[in-house]
Amino acid sequence: MISIKTDDFRIKGLASLNSKLSGISRMKAPDFALYREDISKLKTILGKYRKFKNLIVIANGGSHSSFRAFHHALIPMTAEKQLFILTSMEPDLIDVLRVKFSPKDTLIMPISKSGNTVGVIESLLAFKDYKVLPITSVGKGALWQISKSMGWEVIPHPDIGGRFSGMTASAYAPALFFDIDVEEIDKGLRSVYKVCDPSVPVDKNPALRLASYLFLLEKKGFLEIFCPVYSHKLLGFSLFLMQIIHETVGKQGRGQTIYVADAPESQHHTNQRFFGGHRNVVGLFVSVENEDDQMMKIHVDDKLAHIKLRDGSLRDLDNVPYHKSFEFELLGTYNDAINNKIPVGKVLIDRIDAFNIGEFLGFWHYVAVYSAMLRNVDPFDQPQVESSKAISFELRKQFNKD
Repeated sequence: MISIKTDDFRIKGLASLNSKLSGISRMKAPDFALYREDISKLKTILGKYRKFKNLIVIANGGSHSSFRAFHHALIPMTAEKQLFILTSMEPDLIDVLRVKFSPKDTLIMPISKSGNTVGVIESLLAFKDYKVLPITSVGKGALWQISKSMGWEVIPHPDIGGRFSGMTASAYAPALFFDIDVEEIDKGLRSVYKVCDPSVPVDKNPALRLASYLFLLEKKGFLEIFCPVYSHKLLGFSLFLMQIIHETVGKQGRGQTIYVADAPESQHHTNQRFFGGHRNVVGLFVSVENEDDQMMKIHVDDKLAHIKLRDGSLRDLDNVPYHKSFEFELLGTYNDAINNKIPVGKVLIDRIDAFNIGEFLGFWHYVAVYSAMLRNVDPFDQPQVESSKAISFELRKQFNKD
């Protein structure tokens, strides 16, 4: 189960949010929490494409960020099947992909809920001689029309917004290509949705509690969230976390900036900003409580033990389990923040498996929704994203007119 530590945010005042929290408690569960994907049907469809060794997903934003996180967390680096997620129409990159991935061995999976994502369409047109399995809304949009003209099978995309679509075909279909246990992911999602449902009070609702504290911190001038992730496998959530917070909450001059960092590597650069820059940053540390390998220990040969290291020697490292050393790195930065009176909190996942990955995803769905509601902004629109798309398409039209 997801757990959070909020005591070290060093902020009081949840009582000041009583009217907002009361309003949230009366809301109905969002559509994403009520939707149920037909996983058995998806398995049947993907079974037709088992001969392919490679998958190129063509998508933007929420259409790939959840699946990217699943793949990074649950597929070993030694896996035989290869993945590439294409998010732009950069010609040099397309050239490389066409050389590296042959049509005989590669399935192309364009994903777009609207079917009108221009970059996805442009990139897809460079691979129309490959086998293509699109995921898009049925009966509307350019991707649907192209698919019908080309005779491609289409997996329907439900009416769930991209950044909240991690429990739909847009994430589950490519996951099934890699034999990821999506049933367990789905169970994890359903489990955390119950715990984080609007009817659950703030003291028992981890997503609402975290969203509330971050909101109170923003009101005190903490406009940035430094989010070091102490887990290589969870690092695949980086794009998802930035999107779910920025696109859901950052509206009408409100919302915080979140930057996700690979830790402890981030201690060698972003710690300088965290401790030495403007005091407008809250720390939100993400880690795994139970690493799979609890046995590996550091071994220092006797002939090396005397070598000086900082104010000690290599002997001080001998026999320390690697997972404890990893934990000490986190605690060093975390406790330093407490000593410097910088607000910090933790989000902990029990272990890395499909169920817990589902819980982690669903937890952040609700953190984002509650964060938007506390700021009185619509959690499900993205007006500035859409305006940029309109400008870029107008430039394409003007190019052909010129």
